Amino acid sequence: MSSEYSAFTTLSDELTEHILSLLPIPSLLRASAVCNHWRSLISSPLFPHRNHLPWFFLLGLHNTSSKNHQSFAFDPISHSWFRLPAPTLLTSSYPPSASHGFLFTTADQFSFSPVINPRWTSTSPLRFPRINPLFAALPDSSADRFLVVGGVRFIGGLVDIEDHPLATEIYNSSLNSWELCPPLPEDFVSQSLSSALFGNRFYVFEIHSCFMSYFDLDNRVWSQIQMLRPPGVIFSFLIACKGMLVLAGMCNSPTSLNLWKIEESTMELSEIAIMPLDLLYGLIDSEEDDKFACLKCVGMGNLIYVFNDEYHKKFPACVCEIDSVKGSCSWRRLPQLPLPVNKFHKVISFSSTVSGADFLRR
Repeated sequence: MSSEYSAFTTLSDELTEHILSLLPIPSLLRASAVCNHWRSLISSPLFPHRNHLPWFFLLGLHNTSSKNHQSFAFDPISHSWFRLPAPTLLTSSYPPSASHGFLFTTADQFSFSPVINPRWTSTSPLRFPRINPLFAALPDSSADRFLVVGGVRFIGGLVDIEDHPLATEIYNSSLNSWELCPPLPEDFVSQSLSSALFGNRFYVFEIHSCFMSYFDLDNRVWSQIQMLRPPGVIFSFLIACKGMLVLAGMCNSPTSLNLWKIEESTMELSEIAIMPLDLLYGLIDSEEDDKFACLKCVGMGNLIYVFNDEYHKKFPACVCEIDSVKGSCSWRRLPQLPLPVNKFHKVISFSSTVSGADFLRR
């Protein structure tokens, strides 16, 4: 045993934990393989995991062959992709959705599973079964709580595309029951919706019309609808970042992808960043008028990811890091996904914080 390692073993567990907790996730995983003692410290529920930068997850699903499912995670600190085990899905005709580090499915009954360490949990039935609703994992130290909003009704295995149930329900795992809340306003009949959980409000935003309303989690009511459309915007996404709501929008005059900070009290917009054109055009390779329609935006913390969800480009992506203290933003291109990359029928993307314990339990 080296003298350096011997000296390290004389440290108290508290100091060792503190030093290990400062490591980025990839280094933390390597450290866990050094010895059983370090592994037990890192995998302990009491290990003081730091709030590392949010990762970007890309789950590719194939309609007919689960062998072609793939799952990738990007670590912004090491600037590298990790290939995760293919997502474990419940047998279902309908693909799952993802939010806040969880996979969700409502095809037969509501079920949820962590993405990093898949283990599906089924709940009591929703009062209004539906597919493709909006989800949010609500902060609660005593129980898992999930918010389910909107979706498309399905009856007897058939999807009713003419009927858009707007029901809002909250699940409480300690009671294994659903609370029925006022429905989403009728203006949100489109399935092109973006959502953001910010403070005690769950915002729903229509990507093209720019209609927005929020659900007050304390008072269980929806706000009046507002329009949040900056000049020249074609479509946009609402993102809850660290300490602020952000609107990421694709503009056509001039062509640009812009980020605006939303003042929550007044809903006024102030521009905080414009994506460099070389990075923007590096995400697409078409000259068609709707060439930017394949772009999607997700984010969390101080990171916003912009990516192309089409296979022929192998899902290229960029990230913007917002420095709220200095009031500046920096953009960079993500490396290519580790090959081989399969062709998917559906791509699920989201941003989430992770911990070394999540990977160890995997």
